[in-house]
Amino acid sequence: MITEKLLSQDLVALQQEKGNTCISIIIPTHRRNPERRLDRKEIEKVITRAVEALGDREPEASRKILLESLDQLAQTIDFNHQTEGIGLYVSSHIKILIHFPFPVEEKLIIGDHFELRDLLYKVNLSKPYLVLQISEKDSHLYEGSVDELLEVRDAHFPAVYNDQYEYNPASQSSTMAGYAHVKSNEKDKSVMEEIRFKHFFHQIDKKLNEYLQGDKGIVLLGAEKELSWFENQTRHANRIFHKIAGNYNHLNHKEIADLVWPHVRKHLQEEQAQSIREFQEKVGQKHAISGIQEVWKASREGNASKLLVEKDFHKPGFVEADTEHLFLQPPRVAHQATPDAVEDIIEMVLKKKGQVLFMENDGLKDFQHIALITRY
Repeated sequence: MITEKLLSQDLVALQQEKGNTCISIIIPTHRRNPERRLDRKEIEKVITRAVEALGDREPEASRKILLESLDQLAQTIDFNHQTEGIGLYVSSHIKILIHFPFPVEEKLIIGDHFELRDLLYKVNLSKPYLVLQISEKDSHLYEGSVDELLEVRDAHFPAVYNDQYEYNPASQSSTMAGYAHVKSNEKDKSVMEEIRFKHFFHQIDKKLNEYLQGDKGIVLLGAEKELSWFENQTRHANRIFHKIAGNYNHLNHKEIADLVWPHVRKHLQEEQAQSIREFQEKVGQKHAISGIQEVWKASREGNASKLLVEKDFHKPGFVEADTEHLFLQPPRVAHQATPDAVEDIIEMVLKKKGQVLFMENDGLKDFQHIALITRY
């Protein structure tokens, strides 16, 4: 999907930007009025703080470039169509605006690299899925990534139902017969329509084969009757992770995305729970550890297969100069302070080709907020 590719491209560009002054601004926003009216003022306040924080730490020419880029990026914000958070990322030659369809905490960080925790979490949520909207008239297919949908328009979709049933109202055969023959024909028509609709949905189900690469799931939209007919015809029942009953033909693709996203996010959170269960199983196999100091040690040694960490878990630390052991309090030996040991762990795991999965806050409270499935 285009959205998924763009998100990955942004992430790579931001990850590679190191050594230069990087400004990361994360701000909660609101989807609806009247709260949305406050977003503009809050964003202006945070940008003002960023300007003050820059102070004289940059040469005048560099400082001017950063502030101009920040201002230009802020001007692109559409305050009439907000999500639950936005991120502004600016350096001397990068300016990227990211929308977050999940709650975020306000952050203003100026350093030699970008704060990417929320963006990495969005990448975790960007698993592609399909939305199939069915009705007796037509069917539409959408490819989804996070809270955005792109309608499929090709030789298969949209699919239009073509009713070719030939029906000639019957005349009364006699006064005694009344309308018995008329009612019989009407019943025949109803049965024939049901057969045709089921055939229509069977054809749609066959067309889905071309779009179900990998483990893509499906959200199904339609009236109760149509949902039932389709479920009786489909060979992809195991891919359908949610159904929404009702007539949504009047909605545009953005409105459908807003309708579907909460259910998709809930499904992804259930997959997060599955990752925690996987970790618990690995504990018994001696391939799982928890706690920031143990995870730090394993990550530094390259023994990190899958890191599970709460989205907003931060922890300052102190690294011993000789052994690179992590302390949570200043040791008496020579050491270097690190403002966030969790961020360092994430970077180590990604650098050594491990997987990083972000959990909801407090989702790992039984495991000291950070856990690791090891390679060996």
